[in-house]
Amino acid sequence: MPSLSTHVLDAAEGGPRSGVAVEVADGSGVVVATGTTDEQGRIGDLATSLAVGSYRIRWAVGGSFLAEVSAHVVLDHDRHYHVPLLASGVSAMVYLGA
Repeated sequence: MPSLSTHVLDAAEGGPRSGVAVEVADGSGVVVATGTTDEQGRIGDLATSLAVGSYRIRWAVGGSFLAEVSAHVVLDHDRHYHVPLLASGVSAMVYLGA
């Protein structure tokens, strides 16, 4: 079964971003997992034992312009997916990490 973790990095400050609320919703919009980043900006076990399918990950980054970032991801293999977010108050980038 697929699983998810995340890591939030602050592009403006150049370090991890703690205290970011994150949620994962399935394809029908039902929230299946939530968490908050730790002091290192990580949530190692955000979602475990997921079914193969589509999910939306939402990060509440709380910026004055960019308050929330979301990504629609497709988990199509039985593996662990690490999905980092690099964000500042005005921009964001999500990628599939190792």
